[in-house]
Amino acid sequence: MVRVLPPEVAHRIAAGEVIERPASAVKELIENSLDAGASRVEVEIEGGGMAVIRVSDDGSGMAPEDAERAITEHATSKIRTADDLASVISLGFRGEALHAIGAVSHLTLTTSKRGAEDPLGTRVRVAAGEMVESRTAGHPSGTTVEARDLFLNLPVRRGFLGTVRAEANAVATVVQALALSRPEVGFFLHTDGRRT
Repeated sequence: MVRVLPPEVAHRIAAGEVIERPASAVKELIENSLDAGASRVEVEIEGGGMAVIRVSDDGSGMAPEDAERAITEHATSKIRTADDLASVISLGFRGEALHAIGAVSHLTLTTSKRGAEDPLGTRVRVAAGEMVESRTAGHPSGTTVEARDLFLNLPVRRGFLGTVRAEANAVATVVQALALSRPEVGFFLHTDGRRT
């Protein structure tokens, strides 16, 4: 179950995840997929990840109420109290990634919980940090997160990004490093419609 952390725990673990470039968003999303037990992770980017980032997995997925909660700040399924920090074994636990990415893009999270009685999933859309839609949607077990127009509301930050090619190469480096660390998981990267 995804829950919002108490303020004292949230402040102890981080002031906030910072999404500096497309590669850091991809890293956070892949780590979420791995924490969800995915055996397959597919990453698609367009325009070096500045136009579109899409990460799909066959992990555990989320229940509808958890999908809505997951986009809020400090929402995590990994820890409940400050004492839990000593025994964290997951890649992510702060409950910041989806919120941080949603704050700087048009984010769509579509998910379906593995083994749920209802075969339908949930789609949650966020625009510049605000939830604009939550509805039932068809989706296989697992989760797909799509971020469009990264840094749409931060033109100065967008101006500091590298070329499309440099950002695409940085994404490829992140995907390769995570793939090498988890050889039991199938990783696929598509750049501007081409499998790379």
